[in-house]
Amino acid sequence: MRRGKVNWGGIVSVEISGGNSDRLLNACTEAGLFLRRVEREENGTLKVRLPEEDMERLKKIAVLCMCETKLIAYIGESRTIRMLERRAGLLAAAAVFALLLTASGLFIWDFEVVGNRTLSKYEILRTLADCGVSEGCFWPATDIEAIRSRVLLKEQKLAWMTLNVRGSRATVLVLEREEKPPLYDEEKAADLVALRGGVIDEMTVKNGRALVTAGQLVAAGETLVSGRMESVSGDTRSVRAEGTATADTWREIRVYLSPAAQEKTHRSGVHLILGLKCGKRRLNLAPKGRKELDECDRISKEYNLGIKGVFCFPLSLVVEEYRPFENGGDFRPDEEAAERRTLDALADEIDGEIVSADFERGEGWLLLRAHCRENIAILQERTDP
Repeated sequence: MRRGKVNWGGIVSVEISGGNSDRLLNACTEAGLFLRRVEREENGTLKVRLPEEDMERLKKIAVLCMCETKLIAYIGESRTIRMLERRAGLLAAAAVFALLLTASGLFIWDFEVVGNRTLSKYEILRTLADCGVSEGCFWPATDIEAIRSRVLLKEQKLAWMTLNVRGSRATVLVLEREEKPPLYDEEKAADLVALRGGVIDEMTVKNGRALVTAGQLVAAGETLVSGRMESVSGDTRSVRAEGTATADTWREIRVYLSPAAQEKTHRSGVHLILGLKCGKRRLNLAPKGRKELDECDRISKEYNLGIKGVFCFPLSLVVEEYRPFENGGDFRPDEEAAERRTLDALADEIDGEIVSADFERGEGWLLLRAHCRENIAILQERTDP
């Protein structure tokens, strides 16, 4: 061992020329420097091999013997070992990162919900959290069967669920219960009445006795098809009326708009605030005080230090962008957008179509006058026998 270093077997091939080569060989022997595979060329040069760690001593002896040395090749693994020694810090950091990545894979840091229709993702995750599974949960110690039973008992809208964990990402598969259709007594009498007033355009009666005909004006609540029917013998029997009554209706809907407000105008300049989120905790690195950012619009973005769809790391970089603004002129609401929303709401409400529509505009309000053709018949059970 020399200079406190271990000889890992690295060998170098060196060419020695000029001076007195025999004197150099004797000097190396006296200094305890043993050369290997000594070959003498026709021009008098020597080719030798020696441990890489003895190269510096050979150069000093060659200078005293007025010889020149030239490195020809590296033989062995010494150069690789020395390169790894110089990068020990980088290798240690890589090892620590791999260890943290492996340890992070034992915890759940990201959730994905699949199969939900009426329940939102956050409602399902809130129920899971109440049952013991949330962000940062140590999933190898989680009993999936027990969690599933508790979730199904707590959330009555779910018929089935399971939890699949891959790395640090959990996929929640759910199946919601099908809503049962309303139950009614087929033998109980019921009438068809008008939901709203209008002029009957067409009547279709599948069961019961029609009381109105096409072209007749009816009022809201008026009976259209009766569930009482008289037989040939004069007896009266009760049935459940069934059918449709398509009528022309006219609707007036008044919509009040939000009052005019001051429009914001963005000024030049953007303030950036960086934050580091570790698990559920966040460390803000704010270069400016919060007072200076009060009159600013904020755009927040979060970048997870992981690979989407593969694994999620508990570290995230949060970038908040603050854009300063000042109040400008008056901002009036978008009346055309309000008209579209009102028409869409009316189309969803009626069982039919909108024939024509006209808007009247006022200061802060809109009035919709619409001509519709819709089915106004609704079922109403009879209370009398």
